[in-house]
Amino acid sequence: MRPKVDGWFTKVRPLRAGAIALAAGSVLIASPAMAQQDTRRIERQLRTSEAGDFRVRVDTSLTLAERTQFDYGGFVSLTGIWLNDSNENSRRLIQPEVALYARASLDGVHTVFVRSRFPYRSFSAGDSFDGRGDRWIEPFLDRYVYTFDLRRALEAYQGMSTDFNLNLSVGRQFVDWGAGLALSETLYAVRPVIELSRQFKIDTLVGLTPEHTADFDASRFNSDEKTRRSYIGVKPTYTFRNGTEVYAFALIMRDHYADTRGRPPIPSTLVVDFRTNAEYWGLGGSGSLGPDLLWQLEGIFQTGSSNSDPFRDPLGQQSKQDIYAGAARGQLTWLVRDAARSRVQGEVLMFTGDGDRNVTTDTIGGNRRFTNDEAFNSLGFANTGLAFAPALSNLISTRLGASTFPLAGNDVFDQLQLGADLLLFNKYTSRGAIDQPSRDASFLGTELDLYANWRITGDLAVQARYGVFFPGAGLQNRDTRHFLLLGVTLSF
Repeated sequence: MRPKVDGWFTKVRPLRAGAIALAAGSVLIASPAMAQQDTRRIERQLRTSEAGDFRVRVDTSLTLAERTQFDYGGFVSLTGIWLNDSNENSRRLIQPEVALYARASLDGVHTVFVRSRFPYRSFSAGDSFDGRGDRWIEPFLDRYVYTFDLRRALEAYQGMSTDFNLNLSVGRQFVDWGAGLALSETLYAVRPVIELSRQFKIDTLVGLTPEHTADFDASRFNSDEKTRRSYIGVKPTYTFRNGTEVYAFALIMRDHYADTRGRPPIPSTLVVDFRTNAEYWGLGGSGSLGPDLLWQLEGIFQTGSSNSDPFRDPLGQQSKQDIYAGAARGQLTWLVRDAARSRVQGEVLMFTGDGDRNVTTDTIGGNRRFTNDEAFNSLGFANTGLAFAPALSNLISTRLGASTFPLAGNDVFDQLQLGADLLLFNKYTSRGAIDQPSRDASFLGTELDLYANWRITGDLAVQARYGVFFPGAGLQNRDTRHFLLLGVTLSF
């Protein structure tokens, strides 16, 4: 059994440069992937859309103020997190937050949405994920989006009804591409959605990651602050009359990160090319099998190029490697249709890995020179548990979950939801690495997650999350890990 990540430098052949050898001996004493794990576990933005069939022209004689719908509000929340990480450290985080938003819509044609958030992270001594200690988390202005709806404009100003539409959104916005495996991140983006008919549309994307985006490559300098990846994508979608949706997409990612410094303690004088350029080619769909069973499928083939690990070459040199990787997701949801609004869900996630990598996400500790890179990597998101939460690379995850409102109809507890997820984790390639210290074995462990959401009033909600992970033979650290989250939110 060979160790991964913590002991990868023991296999480095003698290097010509002494500085490189020294750095190779110390760079992964503490895995940098753990620092970004909290950042990458991002809460998905809840997006709402206006519904309605408008057929009446707008009275343009009214003032702009009379024709504009304006909505504003916010929330205050307090969240506490207690967890055990892969290095057997117990961590505590208390995060108070204030958020404010405003939305203005002129005739339903032009819509502007702005949101600011002010979260403050307070850690117990020495528990900061990134070593920066207690601090405000930027950016404070995290959403600003302008949206234009051509169909609504024709209906409102000319009284025309058409199946064609152009819906354009521009600004800093959340992008969940397809099933979210290739991209699920905040971008500066332009997103024209062209509807050629009520059944066929083409979703396009041109975007750039803003600062404070955590990259999947944690070995690069400031990987959680200076990511610069651009995206160009196109996704045609066809919706059948029964509601079944099928789509294909091409998503091109280019890396504009110019800094050649590695994450400390790698010497800043060492020049490393960290750039990973990739293309994601996907097929997917969603629909129902009868009135009670919902399904979702997606498969992705990743191509492109990455750079080899300079520490695994006797001269400290790098070469570009071709990427041949893939990912897939399959999900079934059974709607029980009872008074408690119960549902049961099963999901399988698969992400390819590379057998000669010592860290599945990083350049340093990554792929050997002159070999193909078979590890899937992206700025995507999927549910991989609370306590374990591995990166979406070299992983097969199986999840069975259920949720219910057990006291539906009760005056006080009608909106109390209880749920549980049971997860099973394996490596895709047993000899490959993950983003945590591992061994040459496939089984990574099992996890049980429990959660409760209770909307006490229309403005007050509380939540609780608890996860316990039992490591398997594929991990170096075999200690049980726990994750606990308690939160309360007051909206206004």
